[in-house]
Amino acid sequence: MTFKSCNKMNEIFKLDDKFEPFFESESGKKVSLTKPLEKGYVYASLFFYDEAMREIEKLGLMVNKIRNELAQEVHIEDPTKLFMELSSRVRSAIGDDSLDALIKEKLAGDFRVMALLPTEGELSKLMGVQDAIFKELFQNFVDMTFKNTQDVGAVKSFRFSQDYVNALTERQKKLLSPALRMAGFINKLRLDEFEILSDWSVQYKPVPLNEGFESKEAEIKLSLKKLLEENM
Repeated sequence: MTFKSCNKMNEIFKLDDKFEPFFESESGKKVSLTKPLEKGYVYASLFFYDEAMREIEKLGLMVNKIRNELAQEVHIEDPTKLFMELSSRVRSAIGDDSLDALIKEKLAGDFRVMALLPTEGELSKLMGVQDAIFKELFQNFVDMTFKNTQDVGAVKSFRFSQDYVNALTERQKKLLSPALRMAGFINKLRLDEFEILSDWSVQYKPVPLNEGFESKEAEIKLSLKKLLEENM
């Protein structure tokens, strides 16, 4: 699971009023998912997409802030020169040019010129940043939920902090349970006797799994691809 794969799931799948995942075919037909693993994978992808986007959006806010500061110092009409100056200032702020594609995206809202089309290299660098953010947040989630726990009899227990809960999107709050189960699966754990209580504490009995997630993820992706091809 990567930011790219989660982003793709977010582009394709929607949730209905019962929070069931579906996509729309080109003819407008609503196609629902029925297999538990497929549904769980999509649910978790949407959860972790939202998790990463909260941090990724901060990069856009930083670019806007630097652009506003630049505008107060000097007026640059030429979009290419404006991009070059912004790129230089953002590079000084973060240490590299990995946000050039994002800068061009921001400027493209005001200037429609070919020079502001991001190159493949720029897009690749931005995706690298996004995926690094995703991996760090995913690992933080794993540490919080599977490592910093207490033993309560035969089950493990932990509690999400109120600050963490407050930062969740409304969609995430409803997807927390499948996200936890999928994170456990990725770490070769099945969560038995699983329960999220009203105070955001979680209890589960970890059962080690022999099967790795990588091969199963490949099967899930292939199944979803086939379903999309059959209904597009």
